[in-house]
Amino acid sequence: MPKIPTFTAQGRPTTDAPSVRTGIQLSPTATPAAGLLPSLNALTDYSIKKRDTAEKVEAAKKVFEIKGELDKYLESEKQNINDEDAINNFKTKYNNYVNQQLGGIKNNRVKKRIQQNLDLEYSEYVYNIKNNSYKALETESLTVINNEINSLSGKYATSDNPILKVKYKTQAKEKVRQFAEDFDLPKNVLDKKLEAIDRDFLLADMQQFAGKINGASEIKNLDDALNGTKFLNDQDFASGLYNSYLQSISEITIKGDPNSDYDRAVELIDELKQFERSNGYKVKTGDISVKIDELEQKILTEQIQHENLMKTQGNNEIFSNYSGDLQRALTKSITDKGLGIPAEYKDELAAAEIETEFKETIQSYLIANPDDTLEEKKEFARSLTYSLKNIYENRKIENLINNKLEKNIFDIQFEYQKTINDMLLLKENKLDPEVLKQYKKLAQINGFTIQVDGKKEGDIKTFMSEYLPILKSQIKATTIGEWYVIWIFSRGFKTS
Repeated sequence: MPKIPTFTAQGRPTTDAPSVRTGIQLSPTATPAAGLLPSLNALTDYSIKKRDTAEKVEAAKKVFEIKGELDKYLESEKQNINDEDAINNFKTKYNNYVNQQLGGIKNNRVKKRIQQNLDLEYSEYVYNIKNNSYKALETESLTVINNEINSLSGKYATSDNPILKVKYKTQAKEKVRQFAEDFDLPKNVLDKKLEAIDRDFLLADMQQFAGKINGASEIKNLDDALNGTKFLNDQDFASGLYNSYLQSISEITIKGDPNSDYDRAVELIDELKQFERSNGYKVKTGDISVKIDELEQKILTEQIQHENLMKTQGNNEIFSNYSGDLQRALTKSITDKGLGIPAEYKDELAAAEIETEFKETIQSYLIANPDDTLEEKKEFARSLTYSLKNIYENRKIENLINNKLEKNIFDIQFEYQKTINDMLLLKENKLDPEVLKQYKKLAQINGFTIQVDGKKEGDIKTFMSEYLPILKSQIKATTIGEWYVIWIFSRGFKTS
């Protein structure tokens, strides 16, 4: 039987798959595709950087928008003196608004950036709220204390009780000290505020003493006692003293007021001009000196005006009473028949018309002739009374002659013809002197005046050149017979 040959293995058993090994070595970048790897990595890095930049800009833009609204919340709490309350109010609004805005953002990376930026801003908001609250508290406290001090200063200025005055001043200083303690004010600031109290209360004393008997001495003694030069410089002292005297002088120098005392005002100005502080400073210095001179000139001018006003007012009152008496006597003479006989209706009507005419004429005269003397005014009132009385009497006679005329006391036709006749008498120097005075006053009332021997009186000629044409233009159409009766009556002739 043939023998199967056997071989002795020279290697070790293995489970490796059969392969082919060569001695060739290749670089991973030796191929064209492998050469693109660096460019691809750079492109990837650029895209990521661009995305981050865009998200950063988007987040910053949104943060800026949100902060605009948050700043409004901060401003709304600016005057809140309770910082805890202000912070809680802001926090509630902050959370609600920020959550609302973040809820509309889909990109989580952008949302995260916004939240991080706002977290950083929140601490600054809290700081500003606390700072604003403190300032608001300080401001409000200062307002309150100023009001209290002003109230005490007012009480001080109006009190003449020395015990109360000390009390008010002490209370004011205690309030300032408490304020300084509450807000940790430096000592130099506290000292300045206390000096301000002394200054204000010294100025209040000036206002109280200025214008009083021995007021200047009282002010000077008080200034010395308080060592006023320490807290009130000379210029401010002079200004305060001037204003105090000015107020006192103004109260007693009202033109036309019977209670005004201009003589005392002049005395006070002299007192102010002579005032000298204990350190030798004279109040009448610099700008205050100019003001004092201007005040003195003003008061002296007003004093003359005041005296003229008082004289005029006195004369006006006298004339008002005088003319009133004449008017009442005139109307009474028309309505009073005597013996208990009642007045007729036509007489009462005439009296009412004459009263109205009298008052209106007097008023027109006073407006047109404000500078007339009291005697000139009385003379005019007497002439007016005489004229109106004659018109009434003429009307009664005229009605008896012819009822058809149906005239009243101011009948234009009658007035026109009567005036013509009177002017003819004047031309012949036959006009009654009292009637002449009446015409002169009538011309003067209407602004027609002339100077005669340095005295103003009515210019009849110029007045008549305008008055007669006006009357003629107003005459109503009448019959020749009526004109004849008027003419006959005005000349005093009989018809038969």
